Amino acid sequence: MKLYLQRDTSGLNARYQVADEAGRLRYTVTGKRTPSGDYVRIADTGGGTVCKIRSFGLSPLSVYSIRAGGETIRLHIAVTNGRAAVRFRGISFFVRGDLLLGSYSVVDADTAEVCAVGKDFIRGCTQLDLHQEERELFCLAAAICIDSLNVAGIPALQMS
Repeated sequence: MKLYLQRDTSGLNARYQVADEAGRLRYTVTGKRTPSGDYVRIADTGGGTVCKIRSFGLSPLSVYSIRAGGETIRLHIAVTNGRAAVRFRGISFFVRGDLLLGSYSVVDADTAEVCAVGKDFIRGCTQLDLHQEERELFCLAAAICIDSLNVAGIPALQMS
């Protein structure tokens, strides 16, 4: 299954719109910035929250807490010298590829690909090719966190 992650600039709190292969809206991503970090909410088409992301920016390390389906994982992203490194806590996921270019794969402990992420230049968005649909929300949340990397000039994490 494929999902398409498109930045949404139409509203003050809007961050992304997520569509499926048929172009149907699947999720809306909103958020707010506070002095202690960002709060991001992934909602289904009925408006119900299906995933929450909380960021704790400690430049050059950012930590994200991702909650979905009664599970919580942590995502640590460190950006140094034009490179980004990712570490998951609470789930046996690893990342292969180049985060700053937006072309990478999320793999599990058995090195089976969970999700492949890349830029779709025709649609002007990020494409997620999911191989383990039961991990859809965690892959989507991780892609949102990674897409928030600002690679203009000196890489810095930004959730907006």
